[in-house]
Amino acid sequence: MPTQGTRKTCEAKIRCKVEGGKWRISKVVLEHSHGLAGHFAGDQEAVEDSPAARAPSTGEYEAEPTLISNVGCSGVSRGTGRNPSMAQDLIDSFKSMQTEDSHFFYTVQLEAAQGMANFFWRDGQSMVDYEHFGDVLILDTRTTINIYNMICAAFWGLNHHRQRIIFGYAFLVDQGVDSFKWLLQSFLGAMRGKKPETIITEVSEEIAEALKVVLPGTFHRLPYWSILNSDRTDVNDLLSECIFNWNALLARCNPHEKKQFTSLYEMRKKWSLPFTKIVFSAGLLSIQNNEDSCPVFENLSWETSLPQIAHRCKMVAKHLRSREFEEDEFCETTAAVDLESRSPMEKQAKCLYTRPIFEMFQKELINSLSLAIRVSNDRETFELTEQDSKKIATVKVNRTDLTLACSCGKFKSVGILCFHVLKVYNYFNIFEIPSCYLSKRWMKSAKDRLPIDTPSANTVQDSGASSRREYMREALHVSHGHGFKKRERIPLRAWRMEETEGHSEGIDDDAVEP
Repeated sequence: MPTQGTRKTCEAKIRCKVEGGKWRISKVVLEHSHGLAGHFAGDQEAVEDSPAARAPSTGEYEAEPTLISNVGCSGVSRGTGRNPSMAQDLIDSFKSMQTEDSHFFYTVQLEAAQGMANFFWRDGQSMVDYEHFGDVLILDTRTTINIYNMICAAFWGLNHHRQRIIFGYAFLVDQGVDSFKWLLQSFLGAMRGKKPETIITEVSEEIAEALKVVLPGTFHRLPYWSILNSDRTDVNDLLSECIFNWNALLARCNPHEKKQFTSLYEMRKKWSLPFTKIVFSAGLLSIQNNEDSCPVFENLSWETSLPQIAHRCKMVAKHLRSREFEEDEFCETTAAVDLESRSPMEKQAKCLYTRPIFEMFQKELINSLSLAIRVSNDRETFELTEQDSKKIATVKVNRTDLTLACSCGKFKSVGILCFHVLKVYNYFNIFEIPSCYLSKRWMKSAKDRLPIDTPSANTVQDSGASSRREYMREALHVSHGHGFKKRERIPLRAWRMEETEGHSEGIDDDAVEP
């Protein structure tokens, strides 16, 4: 153990100052001039202020200091420890971003004894996007920053055009359970405690363990590109053929014969179609969508400093948002794909859906023409088959309200009606899509208004604080509007209602144009 005199001469420090009642980092020195014997275990220092949430379990969204906390991760190579100034340089970069975006958020988990740190950050637009499209969350951990021995992780999802959108980034010094727990808790705190319905990750026991603790109610699913990540070509070929037909896989190979198949078999509820088709995934678990398998950072070079990498992450998000803007503009000013029929459903879908989703629906509608249909005596069960195919889809009908449930699970997993259901609706002479099957997240108007705010469980609600938070949400939504007149008018109207009436009851339906 170092002597007291040795400790006094050590220059290692984290210096903070208070400005306006808020803590801010003024200096970080991570190099020590003495031996280390674990004196930092359990120490916590209040540091950087950001417009962050409180502890993730509360769901509050108040500006207050976040914590840099110590975690024990000895024996692992630390990238930032090789260059102690790197952590401060990155924090300085985040502070600069915060001056440009008042809703920018970052948090740091620092082990002073090892000179290492985990970082998470997101900008204000990511918060708005997550409000609208945070039902499905992808945690991409496939990129390694070799020169720092760190992981660059990305949280992303799909917008209403089925384009990628970035929800946040992270630098992680390891892939341990504690690091992933911290990361998931930081993400939830930055997003006001809102939990996704489904999270998609790589195959990782550490991530799975962290999810059990932090997101126990969220469906954890594994994408096909992770399942197919094997060194065995024959295994990949077999899985690529059978990944969506578990019975065929069992018929061709005993999953208990090899360790790999045993492991996959134990995880089958996370990737096999009979289980994944009942959970909404925005189509991200479909093997047909090859573009989804590409990592976010595949075209980036990492022979740069962490601040430069963070800047490149910012440019990736900016590029993706420019693509969304272009597609929004196309929907506002240009007619979508031409109609292929006189079907009122097709015309309705063209008016409501974004172009990529309309094209998906249009294909389902056309394919419904090729189905043969067999009806039960009570007209409550329909069996549908395609020509020259042995596959049979079963559609169950609720005669009370004519809602349908198809065995293929397309509506539950993707959010649009399948060609089996469309065929049955045609049988019943129903020529409009029922409102219960029109998913708002796929419509042109998906971002015209904020979702209803649902406070987190176990949170004591204060009416005044709740009103302020809702006001902040609407203000943030307006500040990140896309510039289209219709998109500006709707949130501004809600904001003015808040000012004049003290509470916004929402927007009249006639204010939202198809």
